[in-house]
Amino acid sequence: MNKKILLIFALILLIISFNIIVQTFQQISKSFLLAQLSSSTNQAVSPQLRSALGTNLEGISYWSTDIPFVNVMRFSSPWVSGDSTTPAWDDGRAISTDASGWVTSLKSNQVARMLTTRGIENHYPAGQYLVRYKGNGTLNFGFAASIVEGSQKPGQMLIQVTPDAGGIYMWISQTDPVNYLRDIEIIMPGGICQGDIYTHVTSAGNCGGGSYLSFADNQNIIFYPPFLNSLKNYSVIRFMDWMSTNNSSIKNWSERTLPQYRTYMVAGGVPLEIMVALANTLNAHPWFTIQHQTDDAYVQNFAQMVNANLNSNLSVYVEHSNEVWNSQFQQNDYAISQAAAQSLPDKIQYHALRSRRIGEIFKSILGASRVVAVLGAQAANQSTATQGLDYLNSRFGSTGIDAVAIAPYLGVTSNISTASTYTSMSLDVFFNHVRTSVLPTLTTWVTNYRKIANNYGLHLISYEGGQHMVGISGAENNTALNTLFDSFNRDNRIKQLYLDYLTNWKQAGGELFVHYVNNGRWSKWGRWGALEWVTQSRSSSPKFDALQTFIEQNPVWWVVSTPTPAPAPTPTPT
Repeated sequence: MNKKILLIFALILLIISFNIIVQTFQQISKSFLLAQLSSSTNQAVSPQLRSALGTNLEGISYWSTDIPFVNVMRFSSPWVSGDSTTPAWDDGRAISTDASGWVTSLKSNQVARMLTTRGIENHYPAGQYLVRYKGNGTLNFGFAASIVEGSQKPGQMLIQVTPDAGGIYMWISQTDPVNYLRDIEIIMPGGICQGDIYTHVTSAGNCGGGSYLSFADNQNIIFYPPFLNSLKNYSVIRFMDWMSTNNSSIKNWSERTLPQYRTYMVAGGVPLEIMVALANTLNAHPWFTIQHQTDDAYVQNFAQMVNANLNSNLSVYVEHSNEVWNSQFQQNDYAISQAAAQSLPDKIQYHALRSRRIGEIFKSILGASRVVAVLGAQAANQSTATQGLDYLNSRFGSTGIDAVAIAPYLGVTSNISTASTYTSMSLDVFFNHVRTSVLPTLTTWVTNYRKIANNYGLHLISYEGGQHMVGISGAENNTALNTLFDSFNRDNRIKQLYLDYLTNWKQAGGELFVHYVNNGRWSKWGRWGALEWVTQSRSSSPKFDALQTFIEQNPVWWVVSTPTPAPAPTPTPT
């Protein structure tokens, strides 16, 4: 009997030991599999898509140093009416235009004026630009541009451009109402060598015997090569400013900007076709911010166009407007009114509901695996996320959100009363202040949001970020404050500060970080650009250098899934 008991006991111990061994092996195998999955998944995508950073783009304007397009008409100013008999720049008269923005007729002594490449000094190409057009009338050029004698032919001419701050000035002094001047293009000189979209060359001689593709003869070349070159290492491009998202008046799909429109500096922003083309060209995921007044039909049409034209290896980040929590913007007021109309507790719940709905529509068309539904929230106020997420969970049983996005800016926003606090600091002291007082606060914000993301099973990403040195409420006119902020942004020490800032983001649990912005001229309204002009060298821009260095040293540290078309749940009615 004792032997039987001992035998049974020994057998039980053997079984227990075996189970422990099996469980241990399974745990090791699972850990190994997850490591392999993460590694193989990350390696399955291109080096650029393994980049941990994205960027916002500066909005389209005739004074922007970003210069996105080889046809400089695409970022020209609105038409301004002038009187040919007086020196006044703007006489206030309306100008008759067609649906694409072209002048259809002129009143007595009226001229129609526009500017492009204005105020950006010599940071745009010199040389002979090709002007092409349809219709009959008289085109004139001035400031940095003049018509090349003998170059005028029906439908085209050359202008000689010598870059200066005045920019290219064009005016129409006559146009035939029956066959008015239209489809005007002003094409940069030069082109690219086949296989290199990132380098602007002046002639075939720069291609070493390879194929030369001139801008003039290849209308499928849309983007200025240095613009592409500055963006090539980012995995995500956020189009908030290109979509003119803040305070948008757009409601219906019929109001969107079409590719043939004269300029993209309009209320509808850049055409969706052009944004998708840029994402495809860069092999970068697009991030769209759907304007706050648009309806479901608009979102559906938008998603269908993206699905039909975006490269299938690319995912889509989609967000409801921008900073709906921010009382500075009209989308905040709209959210308040919609919350009241729909008997919702507050604007935060409306924002969450609309974010979910937009994500659902995109997923129903592109497939759930290709869409990241983003809920934007205020970095300093966690309730702007939790109130909305709690509401969605309570109403639907799940949030329907994939990522919570914040903007943990590294900055000082100074008004008149606080300006003297900063202007009394030397640059050394100010750097120390940012490092010891500002940076730790941001790290705390990120840590707290990581907990929120974990609680709801979400990714934690940034929709914007970077330095935020700016005066407000009159302090923007403080010369000493502006000098301090400019010096801070140009000082080489900001590179290490940026690297520490991004490392803290990573270590605190942040994932994709989207900087604001890639390039843009600095002013008293902010020093947002990592670059000050699009052709600026990396070595002369410590902020841009820091971003590129971080990309090189920190490939994606979270699991990246490969997007595949997949069926999605039926959208939830609202």
